[in-house]
Order: sequence, then structure tokens, then C-alpha cells
Amino acid sequence: MRFLIDMRIRQFNHESVVVGANLSALLYSYYTGAPVVYIHPKVPFRFDHFEPEFDLDNIAQQPEPRELISLEPAKQLVGFEKEVLWEKLYFILSLSGQIPFADKANSLRIDNEEMKVLGKRSHEIEFKELRIFDDRGIRGIPYKAAQEEKRYRVYDWITVHSGATHRFDYLDGLPSSIIEKIIFYPSDRIDGKHNMKDLVCISEMTESQINDYQYSNTYIRFEVLKMMKDAGMRGRRNGRDQRNPKRFLYYAIKIKNAERQIEPLGFDCVSDKENIVFDERTPEEIIEHFRGTEPQGYLGKIMKCLQNNTFI
Repeated sequence: MRFLIDMRIRQFNHESVVVGANLSALLYSYYTGAPVVYIHPKVPFRFDHFEPEFDLDNIAQQPEPRELISLEPAKQLVGFEKEVLWEKLYFILSLSGQIPFADKANSLRIDNEEMKVLGKRSHEIEFKELRIFDDRGIRGIPYKAAQEEKRYRVYDWITVHSGATHRFDYLDGLPSSIIEKIIFYPSDRIDGKHNMKDLVCISEMTESQINDYQYSNTYIRFEVLKMMKDAGMRGRRNGRDQRNPKRFLYYAIKIKNAERQIEPLGFDCVSDKENIVFDERTPEEIIEHFRGTEPQGYLGKIMKCLQNNTFI
């Protein structure tokens, strides 16, 4: 009898495996040495920051906190950008071999203490613990019973065609509004150094709200327009008042919806197995839990070289 071995299937064995590629997952892999397997990377929101006083445990060199301007008289400072830390961690974890399949996985299937990674080539990973930070695209784990409506983080990107020049970096939403915050940023539509700002509006909605016109991107645009006017923003200049030459006239503010991004919050799946852990900790909680722990192996050598500006 002849036994055929499928050479397209490769087998691995790990004590612990991380599923997902958000910032918390990469930090957990950094501290523990566990490999990262994911289908879709989850890069932090472009304008998410650590608190200015939060210590990053020597993972990255921290710049001076940056001040943001809003209607509030009190200064608001922000620390290191989470997106930048995600990019650094992804790079060094890739160098150390802790992201073995990179973006080549199309689906993941879990069967007892084995996970099958399916792509152009198939891989089987045996594990003692599976720590899940992002359950998108995972099969073999039951979905949660529909007990409460799922919530989503919604980003409405809006271009500003008149009223793009002002001093504000953000506006907080009103208690009566679904809008949590409006962030103004230098427009990506214009090359070079300039002071023209577009904006992104951040909200948290349920699935029924997303499908409701009262929470559509059109409705959000009207809310944003009102908040900008109430903050004293105006459109482009339109010459001087003929009856009072010292007074300028202005066009109305003109904004236009560009894109709506919707991100699910929480997990869709659930498991009662002790070796499958759904980890909801924030990046700050991961760092605090492992604070002072030095990465081991090749990753530890990479970090020492980066911190000392030397070569491996």
C-alpha cells in the first residue's frame, strides 16, 4: 500500500497562537513570542493616540505631546500615534518570523487543538492555547446568540470645499447628537504644505441605526454643518461689504460626503473551551500587564539593535 503525502500542507506546533492583527494582538505577540495569524489586518484609526503621560515601555521613542485646539479653553494633549506603533510592531514581528503567513491566509478553521490556515498553500497549526483578538473569518467556533443588537464604530469622511481654513483640530459632539467627535486634519487632496482642512466624523451606532435614514451619512453631514456654524466657522471670503469696507463677506460653508467606514465592535463568536480565549484588552492594558518584560529570541536582538542604533 502506498501512502500519498500532500506536500502543500505544512504542519506547525506552538504553545500559544495569536489570532488577529490589531494593535493589542501585536503587543501580545511582542511580549510573549506567540506567532500571529490573521485574515484581515486591523490597523488603528488614523487619529487614535495614547494618553500623553502613558509610558510605552521602551517599545518606541516617545515624542513630546501635541496640543489640540477646540472650543474648550482647557488644553488637550495627545501622545504617541497608535497607527505608528502598529506599523513598527508589524515590521519587527515580521523580521523575527512571528507573522509566518503574513497576508496569505484566506480563511481559518479551528478543530479541537488544531487550526487550519487556508490559502494558496494549506497549513496546520497545533496549539495548547488560542488567543483571539479578532474573530473575523474564523470557522469552527459557534456564533453568539442574538441577545443584544451589535454595535459599530462609524467613520464619516467629509471633504470641505468652503470653510476649510480655521484654527480647530476637533469638536466634541453634543449630548443630544449621535456624533461623538469631529476631527479636522490637513486635506490629503492637496499636495504640499497648506492650511486647508477636511474632516472625519466619529459615531457609535447599532445595526438598526446604520440602516435608518436619521443616522445616514446625509443626516450626519447636516449635523456637522450645524456644529461648524455654531463654532463660528465660515466659508471662503467673498470680498468686502460695500457699506462697511472694513467688514469682510463670506460664502456659506460647503461640505460633501466622501466615504463611510463601518467597523464592528466586540466579538461575534463565543467558546466555552478553556484553551480558546477571546481577549478584549486594550493596547494600554496589554502593556501594563507585561510592563518590564523583555522580548526574547531574535526579536529581543532586533529591539536591542534598534534601541542602540546598531546592526544585527
